[in-house]
Amino acid sequence: MYDFETLVGELLQNRPELTREELLRRIEDKKQKVGAGYLTDQGALFLVAGELGVSLRKDEGTSDLTLKDLYIGANDVTVVARVLAVYPTATYNKKDGGTGKYRRLVLFDGNQTVRMTLWEEGAEEVEKRGIATDVPVRIVSGYVKQGLDGKPSLNLGRRGKIEVVSDEKVSAKLVPLSSVTEKLPNLSQEKQFVAFECRVTSEPRFSEFVRADGSSGSLFQFGAAGEGGKGEVRGVVWSPSARPELRKGQKLVITNVKARRSSSGEFEVHGDAGSSMTLKQPEKTMLRVATAVDGQTKVLLALDKTGRVVEVQVGEGVESRRAGDVIAVMPNGESEGKVYCSDPDSLKLAKDDSFPGLEDLATKLRDVKDEGHKIMVEVIALSQGSVDEVQLKDGSTVKKGELVVGDDTGEMKLVAWRELSGKVTGVQPGERLRFVGVTPKPMKMGGRVLEASYVTVVERLRGRA
Repeated sequence: MYDFETLVGELLQNRPELTREELLRRIEDKKQKVGAGYLTDQGALFLVAGELGVSLRKDEGTSDLTLKDLYIGANDVTVVARVLAVYPTATYNKKDGGTGKYRRLVLFDGNQTVRMTLWEEGAEEVEKRGIATDVPVRIVSGYVKQGLDGKPSLNLGRRGKIEVVSDEKVSAKLVPLSSVTEKLPNLSQEKQFVAFECRVTSEPRFSEFVRADGSSGSLFQFGAAGEGGKGEVRGVVWSPSARPELRKGQKLVITNVKARRSSSGEFEVHGDAGSSMTLKQPEKTMLRVATAVDGQTKVLLALDKTGRVVEVQVGEGVESRRAGDVIAVMPNGESEGKVYCSDPDSLKLAKDDSFPGLEDLATKLRDVKDEGHKIMVEVIALSQGSVDEVQLKDGSTVKKGELVVGDDTGEMKLVAWRELSGKVTGVQPGERLRFVGVTPKPMKMGGRVLEASYVTVVERLRGRA
């Protein structure tokens, strides 16, 4: 690394007629005029030293620089960073005739990125060395020019080389992609993302087109949203290098993209041939089965260790499980509160003596919160289940079932709308009940109710209390 204060002292020692204040003023002036705001202090210092005829030395400890050390005009630099984007090889027309080739990469170090171009034979090293997204690399004997955006752009010619960093101590100091991957937020401004994680909300579409200059292009688009379906946007990747087979509900990590407004004024996320799209493999989840719902598809209602109800949709060929079983789930897909197990390996019977029993996973009424997910409660009916016709704001009428329930921590009303109202019909005061898959909802006047859904299962527990 370069030590700024040491280099300042070295320059002042070589130019004793120059004061420290004057040197710092020259450094700041150089940053503003030459670096367009992108030169670091030490980068500007090297340029000032060059104008004064002073050759500054590097720290003898290491020759490796990081991206923040790069400055426009630097030569023979060695840089370590991770790869963010790899673009296809392209060609150009040489001034003296013939064609040459080049390949662009984007390097990252934390949230800082730098574009890089490998010229001629260097373009072939990407495949030869297995260079891909998130791989740590060392660029040897590179040079820095000003890019079209005014920022430093790293270049590698015939004298230089690119290599994969094999020293674990060096690579451990480089921030991995997972550490800078963001959850897709509600977009409110144009922004460059190193990488973000989203959930696919629509089936992808691929199309090809011809540009005005006669060249061909392609477009890969899909719906994307953050956790809980927040901030749904259109994702667009232009001329993608690869197209993953996406399904609604899958988690996706996409790199090297930017948020920008469409012609209609809505925000979209755009990538290009250097963007990578990687499906995030679901993590194994341990659940305890509460009950099963039979319909056109088999659905298990199971609980995690926090008492949250998860809908597990079981495909053909996947062995279903009984109430009380602990299962290990590696879903083939998922959406909010629901997972899909379509192959035999995605759902297995497990043994976990530490997993709470069903009775311990029931949520007490005092602990019910408005968190938008389904829970299980074990209660006593305090009223008779009733069904009435209620009028909505639009003038239509619907059925509404109501039941007051309680446990040793409090009381609460349970409601079931429309065709679900039958779930409370026939319930008598004093009956002990287990409701699996009810959702807490806030009331306008304060407090909460429990609302039944199409998957809610009502179980009678050992008759009346």
